[in-house]
Amino acid sequence: MAFKRKRTVPPPAAPAVEPEDSAAGGALNLAAVPGAIVAVVLEFLSAKALLSGEASAFTVLSLHFIALLLAVPVLRLIFPEEYRRLKWTFAALVVGFALPLPVVGPLFLLGYRLLLTMEPARNVESKYVLGTTQYLTLPRHEPAEHEEPRSVAEILNGKDDVARRAAILALRVVEPKKALPLLQKAIQDSDEQVRLLAQTQFNQIIAGLEGRVKTLEADLATPPRHLNKLLLLAEQYHELVYLGLATDETQTIYLGRAIELLEEAGQQAPDSTAVRFLLVKCALKSGRLDQARAGIQFLRKKGWQPEVLGPWEAEIAFLERDWELLATTLRKLEAEGATPGALRGPAEFWLQPAKA
Repeated sequence: MAFKRKRTVPPPAAPAVEPEDSAAGGALNLAAVPGAIVAVVLEFLSAKALLSGEASAFTVLSLHFIALLLAVPVLRLIFPEEYRRLKWTFAALVVGFALPLPVVGPLFLLGYRLLLTMEPARNVESKYVLGTTQYLTLPRHEPAEHEEPRSVAEILNGKDDVARRAAILALRVVEPKKALPLLQKAIQDSDEQVRLLAQTQFNQIIAGLEGRVKTLEADLATPPRHLNKLLLLAEQYHELVYLGLATDETQTIYLGRAIELLEEAGQQAPDSTAVRFLLVKCALKSGRLDQARAGIQFLRKKGWQPEVLGPWEAEIAFLERDWELLATTLRKLEAEGATPGALRGPAEFWLQPAKA
């Protein structure tokens, strides 16, 4: 887009000035200087009388009014020409700004004049207009490039360093469950900046999770121990294990603490399915199969569907090496059309002999 300068039209020739008018204007200019000096003195006396409180209001206003009258010639000289031409507008400007208070009023008037001086610098863009024609170069018609969307994992496997850095930055708005596996992969990247960005973001997520755990533990240190806080802290411990952020030793500690919190929450709310649901997940992860089986029975009585409970039952059967129960559970899920996507491969493997 080009910028064009507005055409400036030369101002019309000024009318000839008669000698008498020129002489009168010169006399007015000469009278403005001593008038301004006297006006400053009178303004000072007016302000002094006002602050002392000894003089009457009539004296203060009289000195101030006479000072304004004497200052009119010099004010006409310092204001732009368009203000001088409109006499009533100029008079209203002087009265509005300068008349209300001695010294302060004239200062406001001078400040307004200073703003008028600065206005052309602020409105430089008003001298330009937007153009649509390119005068120096011919327009170039380039074909629009269409790029298919790519996943972050695909970008991280690519060879474009800049794209991989941008992908890592984009992961800042992705929830930790989805971002952490990608960040762990990017920490091993061949580009140093990609590794640095991934490691920094990974550390921030870890610090955030651990900080929330410490805050909730501190809140529960003083009674009362509310149900919501117990459940939320148990979820944070399970999250650390679920995201693979715990070693074998810390995983046992985290899951044990989560189960302890959930058992306390279950005592406060025996019919809470949210508490029992998370308890089943933590019990399965920690190998407490009897506790997990009891939780599944509770959820079944509450009306939970087989597509939710069936995979847990299949996992318990697998961990107990009960292959017959495992096949039965998988066959039941398949018959009801409730086999989740993650179990379709194992179900096909375990049920294949029965189909043959």
